[in-house]
Amino acid sequence: MTQMILNIENPDIIPSLRKVLGQLKGVSVVQTSRTKTAKSEKEEILQDIREAYTEVLEAQKTGKELPRLEDLLKEYEVE
Repeated sequence: MTQMILNIENPDIIPSLRKVLGQLKGVSVVQTSRTKTAKSEKEEILQDIREAYTEVLEAQKTGKELPRLEDLLKEYEVE
């Protein structure tokens, strides 16, 4: 069996492309996935920072103790 990977910039054509490929004998679409763009990765990082900042502010207001940075780094094996 031969596999072909397509990179499609316009996600609007995916349903039509699936229909066309589905009509061809011996062709099947195994998986459709969306890769992250640099912009979406940046937005995800900024959202993580916002959430952490909000958590720190809330902890300061309520006196809640947050985990130490060193402990978090060990937990996620970051050096």
